Amino acid sequence: MVISGRYLLLENKYYVILTVHDISKERVLKSSLQHSNEKFLCFFDNVTVGCAICDKDGKLVEVNDTYVRYMGTTSKNEAVNQLNIYTNPCINPKFKEIMKAGVPVSEEVKYDYEKINKYYVRSCHKDVHYFRFIVNYMWNAGGEVENILIIWVENTLIHKALRQNNMFREIITYASSISKIGFCSLNLSKSEQLVTPEYLKNLGIKEEIDMPGFFLIWNMPILMTGNFSLNI
Repeated sequence: MVISGRYLLLENKYYVILTVHDISKERVLKSSLQHSNEKFLCFFDNVTVGCAICDKDGKLVEVNDTYVRYMGTTSKNEAVNQLNIYTNPCINPKFKEIMKAGVPVSEEVKYDYEKINKYYVRSCHKDVHYFRFIVNYMWNAGGEVENILIIWVENTLIHKALRQNNMFREIITYASSISKIGFCSLNLSKSEQLVTPEYLKNLGIKEEIDMPGFFLIWNMPILMTGNFSLNI
């Protein structure tokens, strides 16, 4: 309860007017909002992806520790109220236009830290990283964007694995063409295959076919582990 009062003079007599306000609902609402805010901040600070909250104009007003690590700055102070997402040179201009229209974004961005160091902020990183760039919005009661919520998910290891896989395929294909020895690699569980032209030529097949299906049709003994050889 909140009790307030005032004096009132009537016919040379003083009276006290008391007003009693029941603020139980307000206290419950305030406590609930505070609890929700604490839970959000706990999640925001400890989640293992980079997070940033920007104002409607793109200026960073809050970041978490993972964002600081991704950006390569020494502290949050180098980002909060200092950086603007719209001046980040590694964000595709197309994505920026989509953000200004208040449309969610989920795309990949390439962070070239040479550009970051030169045009945006001093970073301890020097190489290239890849991130999934996810954007959503917080709206006010009037239906206008009040804040921009941005999430960065590290994809660099995936890119390295894909590059290594492509390099392996190129090496095998080149070695097969030079040695005239055919090579075939099958992953029956994922329906993936690597078949060199020399392998098909040695089998008398002119065009690439579905090799897992080919082996299954002819009931050829393929072992899931270990090595095997076939005489055809």
